[in-house]
Amino acid sequence: MRRNTRAGLGALAALALTVTAAACGTTDTGGSASEDGACEGKIGVMGALSGANASIVLPSVDGAKLALSQWDNEDCNIELVEFDTEGDPAKATPVATKMATDDSFLGVMGGAFSGETRATKAIYGDAGLTMISQSATATDLTQEEPSPVFHRVVGYDDIQGAAIAKYLSDVIGAKKVFVIDNSDAYGEPLAAKVTSELGDLVADSDKTQVAQTDFSPTVSKINQAEPDAIFYGGYIAEAAPLLKQLRDAGIDVPFIGGDGLYGADFGKAAGEAGEGAIITCPCVPIEKGSFAADFEAETGAAPGAYAAEGYDAMKIFLDAFDDGARTREEVEAFVDGYDAQGLTKKLAFDENGDVAVENVVIWAYKVVDGTLVPDQEISLG
Repeated sequence: MRRNTRAGLGALAALALTVTAAACGTTDTGGSASEDGACEGKIGVMGALSGANASIVLPSVDGAKLALSQWDNEDCNIELVEFDTEGDPAKATPVATKMATDDSFLGVMGGAFSGETRATKAIYGDAGLTMISQSATATDLTQEEPSPVFHRVVGYDDIQGAAIAKYLSDVIGAKKVFVIDNSDAYGEPLAAKVTSELGDLVADSDKTQVAQTDFSPTVSKINQAEPDAIFYGGYIAEAAPLLKQLRDAGIDVPFIGGDGLYGADFGKAAGEAGEGAIITCPCVPIEKGSFAADFEAETGAAPGAYAAEGYDAMKIFLDAFDDGARTREEVEAFVDGYDAQGLTKKLAFDENGDVAVENVVIWAYKVVDGTLVPDQEISLG
């Protein structure tokens, strides 16, 4: 079942009147980017392009750039415009308003993080501006509060949480797991799903805060619980110092984090304390083949976090233009009905904007010499 496209053309016309030079630093005279049938416009991408969590996002942006550079359509002029939100919902909101009120934007890749996505999807929805996220995994984004314009090419956290619990119980053989979350829109529900799936295997739990640096209360609580494994739901900025303080306290049990830690900066930030840590991700390792070679030739580095998913998201938009889409409404209708094999999986969106559960793959990655390397696929069966 496909969603009905609900882009309001009257609302778009009204929004066009409010466009200012603040949007992308350019002067826009209003009106539709494709009134004359020309194939031109912008795809925006928003996420943490700087800061401690940037390595979770930047490879996906490079993947999108690669898709655009390889696109063979001389009749279209499509630009990818980057907005650095640092993953902060408060900073993402004005960015979303800029794109929503500038008719030259025909789509958005993102948000990259769940919190910024939750804060902005209503803005994009009101403007009929299609979103395709490469990495926002919070379950509620589609399962509790779906938006007519939001889609994602990755599985949601209820799936990842179940896979994490299975890895903890079946692969590690943990009997006493300590669960920690960062109290935000991503980490808290992911940890809740892991806790629910583990049941009696949870020894205790604790909450930390975004931007926290001193984790001594949590370390003390873990010492008292004497777990044989630790799960953390959150992002790199807090996970790295937390893990260092755990190891400094002599707590050497296996440490597992969700995809909020799946970035090259985690190994660097955690240093020796990060060695052997396991990071899960609903993203596939693509180390060989033409994509990996092309990506490295373009960027000078191997594909990182969500690089292939960023490529897939951008290619869907480009396929829309190849198919003749020239307006926001036409882009939304095309994406709603999309059904094709992508680089990472079969891509077709259900009525909530999710790909089919049976096509979702969860991988565990291990930190080895400061680098994330594929460990194993976690079977969901």
